[in-house]
Parts: sequence; C-alpha cells; structure tokens
Amino acid sequence: MKAFWNDSGRGPDGNSPQEVDLQQAVSIWFDEVRGVEGNFFGLIADDGNTIQFYFEEGIPDHVDDAGHLRIVTMDFPLPERKGSYGRRVKIGEVEGLIERAFEVGADYRKFAGLEFTPW
Repeated sequence: MKAFWNDSGRGPDGNSPQEVDLQQAVSIWFDEVRGVEGNFFGLIADDGNTIQFYFEEGIPDHVDDAGHLRIVTMDFPLPERKGSYGRRVKIGEVEGLIERAFEVGADYRKFAGLEFTPW
C-alpha cells in the first residue's frame, strides 16, 4: 500500500504517496501524525481504493491516554459517487483498522457500521 498524511503541513500528499508495509504504516500513525484537529493519515491500496483517518478534534491537553476518545473519522472516499462511506472511531481502534486494511484492502464493504455521506 501507499501512505499519505498531514501533520500540520508535514507529510506526503495523496498525489505523491509513499510505499509502506504494515509496520511502517502503524509507525507513521503513532509517530508522525499528532492528535491535532485536521491532521490525517491515509492508505491507497493497489486497486486505487483509499481509507483515511482524520482527526475531527484535537486531543485535549489534560488527557494522558486518548485511546478512548472517538474523535477520528474513518473515511472511504468515492469520487465517482460524489461522497464517502465513514464513521467515527476511537483513537485506540485505528491501529486495528489499519491492520484490517492490509488484510482485506481499502474496500468499504469489508468494514462494518459505515454510513454514506454525499459531498
């Protein structure tokens, strides 16, 4: 898979993603993408499907363990349908969702509980 991310302006964009394996993808999520509103991490599968994790809110300063916070949107953009499938997830769920994407691809039909939102 290829990865793109934004950490307050740092990281490759979706037009120039970086080839990564599972370990690298998880490391980027934990080490490169801080929990700040607007930061995101995305994966592009070989078939062109994309999964993204977007911080809708920042992690409050007083929180030591943010794993329980449901402030990340998991998103599968579908430009051809002018919308995306997604749902809010806990920060602590993202690693497992990245692993799942490496197992089954970035196919929204392989992930439960998603709702379609038109753009």
